Amino acid sequence: MRPRELWRTTPFRLTLMNGVVFALAVVALMGLIYLQTAGYMARQIDGIVVSEAKDLTLGGAERLPERVTQAVAADTRHIEYYGLFSADGVWIAGNVRRLPAGLPIDGAPREVHAAGLQPGARALAQRMPWGEILYVGHDALVLTGLRKIIVDALALSGGLILVLGLAAAAALSLAPLRRIDALRAASRAALKGELGVRLPVSRRRDEIDMLAGVANAMMDETERLLWEVKSVGENVAHDLRTPLNRLRALLYRVRQETRLEGAEQAMLDQALAETDDLLARFRALQRIGEIERRDRQAFFEPVRLQSVLEHVRELHEPLAEDRGVALEANIAADALPVSADPTLLFEAVSNLVDNALKFTPRGGQVTLRLLIRDEGPRIEVADNGPGVPEAERDAVLQRFYRAARTRTEPGSGLGLSIVTAIARMHHFTLVLEDAQPGLRVALNCWPRGMGD
Repeated sequence: MRPRELWRTTPFRLTLMNGVVFALAVVALMGLIYLQTAGYMARQIDGIVVSEAKDLTLGGAERLPERVTQAVAADTRHIEYYGLFSADGVWIAGNVRRLPAGLPIDGAPREVHAAGLQPGARALAQRMPWGEILYVGHDALVLTGLRKIIVDALALSGGLILVLGLAAAAALSLAPLRRIDALRAASRAALKGELGVRLPVSRRRDEIDMLAGVANAMMDETERLLWEVKSVGENVAHDLRTPLNRLRALLYRVRQETRLEGAEQAMLDQALAETDDLLARFRALQRIGEIERRDRQAFFEPVRLQSVLEHVRELHEPLAEDRGVALEANIAADALPVSADPTLLFEAVSNLVDNALKFTPRGGQVTLRLLIRDEGPRIEVADNGPGVPEAERDAVLQRFYRAARTRTEPGSGLGLSIVTAIARMHHFTLVLEDAQPGLRVALNCWPRGMGD
């Protein structure tokens, strides 16, 4: 699974977003706890500072320096700060030898910032009735410790939330990604012409299943309409074959039993030829319908392409000699067998060779090749005839289309349509290329998507 595909999934994004929101909520909660705790502890420290200052002032001025010295000695944790100064700020006693700059001498505790003190330390300075200045401070070691605990807890919980959020997002995204892969596989099969394929639907009935259900309904309707359209031509071909056969039999009987000459006989012969052409077209339409309705795997077996091409060459050699066209074969002997319907594959190659012989002028050459590619075997039929312009190469694969250069030649325009139907059934690729001069038609005998 690629990270880009994982990031694109909705469950991954939603889970990650929920994790971020939860992490922010934890940060806000811990921050609120810290603010509330810091405020409570500041009030407690203020009470301690006021109480100690009050205790020190009891007993008069005579023993105040001694009581300050004793208070400093009694502070084993070194979190209390005392200082006694004269009215003009000269140090008298205590472990604070200089009043913090800017500290009002009003007896109100407030936060102080000085070297050696932790953030959040509180202190007061008040003037004694006899003129001296008493300074009492309390360091915020407990608050600093609490802050460290909260910061460490935030870092740890944030990291865990991030890791667990990513893991949960990835885990929750695996199942949707597997379902998406199944939908892709089914969609690719449908694009290859497998009309009976439908998108898988699970028991969850979630939004993916709802979309798959809508797509399946569309595919059902498309398949129904497609078969209706196809059946129109096939039904017309089937229904008209009988009256056309009767018409041809009648025309043939008239030709045999009458002694028409000149223009009348030529017109009768032309009517017979046109009737034969119509019957050939109807047979080709029915053949395409049979191929498209055929079970794709029912007649598949390992097929040696060498044998198929040799039979095609032997079948068309007399026709090539009669047309004055050289039929050459270059067949690789080491091609591996392919899974195919041998009858249909023989029909496809025969149609390609027949087309090449039909449009190659006398004295020309048609070459039948079997090549080995990294992806698999490739069948080529090349000629040095007029070829097909690049702009028409897709169109000549459609039913009844005939290139402008070949419209004077006999034919129905359905030969390549039959080859296209057979290639689609086998998941092979039919390619038309410029042979310089002429046309090269290649049948890549490997599933579409594995090669060119």
